[in-house]
Amino acid sequence: MEFKSKIGPITAVVVTSAVVAWMFLGGNGITVSPHQNSTQEVTSSTSTSTSTSTSTSTSTSTESKAAYPVQAQTLTARTIEMHLPLSGSTLVNDTLTLTNSYQGRITRLFVEKGGMVKKGEAILTIDTRTLTLQIRQATLLIKQKQLELDGIKKLNANNLTSKVNLAQAETDLASAQATARALQVDLENATLTAPFSGILNTLDVQEGQVLSVGASVGVLVSINPIKISVNVPQNKIQHITLGTQGNIRLESGKKAEGFVSYISATANPTSRTIRVEMLVDNPDNTILAGLTAAVDFLLDEQRAHAFSPALLTLDDAGNTAIKILDLDNKVVVTPVDIIKSEREQVWARGLPDNVNIITVGQGFVTAGDKVDAHYQH
Repeated sequence: MEFKSKIGPITAVVVTSAVVAWMFLGGNGITVSPHQNSTQEVTSSTSTSTSTSTSTSTSTSTESKAAYPVQAQTLTARTIEMHLPLSGSTLVNDTLTLTNSYQGRITRLFVEKGGMVKKGEAILTIDTRTLTLQIRQATLLIKQKQLELDGIKKLNANNLTSKVNLAQAETDLASAQATARALQVDLENATLTAPFSGILNTLDVQEGQVLSVGASVGVLVSINPIKISVNVPQNKIQHITLGTQGNIRLESGKKAEGFVSYISATANPTSRTIRVEMLVDNPDNTILAGLTAAVDFLLDEQRAHAFSPALLTLDDAGNTAIKILDLDNKVVVTPVDIIKSEREQVWARGLPDNVNIITVGQGFVTAGDKVDAHYQH
């Protein structure tokens, strides 16, 4: 009984001690709540992440600021002769089919087929014996009509004849004179002369042959000067003007020079080329018509830079361009116009007279990039 009565106070003491111990541990052992601990972890993680990001950004920025090494070269523009090589053909400068203008028999041929003839020289004559008699008769008739008119004028002055008779006499005289002039024209036409100097390329008649009016006699051609015909591409025609000089080379090796005398006002609808003609002196007629001719037009001199075609690129607009450096060693993509191409280099215009071009490493830089340029000497 005494033991049971002591258990109660002992139990109370033990429980009280346990509560005190728990409270002590709860207040001093757990100093941060789970929520606060989580926040600290997030903050720590964020701080670490920010630090890492800042470090990475700084590193990237440092890398982006690092100038890429390239090789460059300073070029100076030079004056060059521009040429436009094309293929053309030789043509006769003038051609004409000769026809007979007076009916009759050919009495003489003065020029053989293929022979040379000068302007105004006779090629053939027609029998004019009958024509000569007619002209003599017409001349006598004119004298007769003149005498008749003179007599009627005297009678008319004395009022011995009418004005009608006077008018008729004047008409008869004029008619006789007209007949004589017509016969004189026939006499001139009875001799066929060359309208220009050239070669009688074909001859279709022979002595003794009777020709009617309009009958073909032959073809006269002129090849001095000889004509060269060339078809110029539409994107090159702006370089050609009247008087532009061209050097000609024939398949035989013969060389000559000439000047543009004609530029067509319309382009060929199929090839879109423009016909250009030039005249070349050919005093000995050694350059024949219908031959192939290599024509090299001499164009105006231009200022241009020469460099390897491997340096060419395209700008954002798709134009042919090249990468150059400005005064701050920054890359500039500049469009150029290729005006001449050779085996190992091209000539381009559109750049300043003195320019720095990137020769090695241009494929690794873009417009606006700052580079570390090492210049070639």
